Amino acid sequence: MSSFNTSLSSIENPIATLQAVTTAERLYDKTRLLVFQGPQDIHHRHMAEFSESFQAGDVLVVNRSATLPASFGGQVQHAPSGKALPLEIRLAAFQGPSPSQPLYWQAIAFGAGDWRQPTELRGKPPALAPGDVITFGNGLGDDLSAHILQVEHERLLTLRFDSKNLLPALYAHGRPIQYAYHAQPLEIWDQQTLFSGPPISVEPPSASFALSGALLQRLQARGVKLLPLLHSAGLSSTGDAALDALLPLTEWYDIPADTVTHILKARAQGRRVVAMGTTVMRALESAAQRPEGLSGGVGLSHLKVRPGYRFQVVNALVTGMHEPESSHMHILKTLCPLALIQQGYQEAAELGYRGHEYGDLSLVNCGCA
Repeated sequence: MSSFNTSLSSIENPIATLQAVTTAERLYDKTRLLVFQGPQDIHHRHMAEFSESFQAGDVLVVNRSATLPASFGGQVQHAPSGKALPLEIRLAAFQGPSPSQPLYWQAIAFGAGDWRQPTELRGKPPALAPGDVITFGNGLGDDLSAHILQVEHERLLTLRFDSKNLLPALYAHGRPIQYAYHAQPLEIWDQQTLFSGPPISVEPPSASFALSGALLQRLQARGVKLLPLLHSAGLSSTGDAALDALLPLTEWYDIPADTVTHILKARAQGRRVVAMGTTVMRALESAAQRPEGLSGGVGLSHLKVRPGYRFQVVNALVTGMHEPESSHMHILKTLCPLALIQQGYQEAAELGYRGHEYGDLSLVNCGCA
């Protein structure tokens, strides 16, 4: 099992390219937990001790979205030559209208190659334009097509899928999105969590990978309330710095009214609201932007958390170990001083923490800034 690279030349980049673990290799309670407790307060624990960070009346909010196989090899008709040109589409963000009708998506187009190549080395796709139709399948009756509604930055697409049985077709033609640091191909079950429900995420809401049944029982015994919501976790890397700067894209979410009721009660009692992953944080903080304040229901999250943002709902965040310029790292820098994050990550590297979405976690308290 791989660990952080401790021979890095700079404390500013304490993330190495690491091998991901998969479902059978998950460590659950043995997952390391880097806790940012206060302005100069860093602790190294394990998820077996996770419940000790809570008090009775606190709430832990989880994302119950399942992960689709969201990488598709297809072809688009090239009008000048009349040829069908190959490309890869990676779904990037679900747009609606509902999990039962997953018609509209934003997606990133790639040229020749596959997940074994670093995304930044992938070639460009064929020239694409609104009105083009991308087809997937081989004419055996379960074919799938997607109409391009909009093209931005050459590779960022807005799509509408067309199939008589859309969800089965997506599963039939898709493969899990994965990256070159994986040693072996992932299967779709490698991307699911304990809470997986409607499949509207394109990459897993991976903070919940470390939650086991036994750990949930310990949280419940401590008086912690577990609350669900649904948020479409989006693509984490496009291979292009200009496109990566746009992440996260607009993403669909649905927050149950009962979840809102318990959150408001906890906050009124001075208890903490802990987000299990950045998707949970984004859904809650997006819903709090409504004129009436935090409320339940369906919405599209446009929020990008950057330093200077003031959290309205979330008191603490559980998240993985992230690269310095990722959108996730911007969130950490909003919660904690950069110097503290660098110190914590350097210590984690020296202690052999595992990175990427199947690795170890950090618990970041809003008060640590």
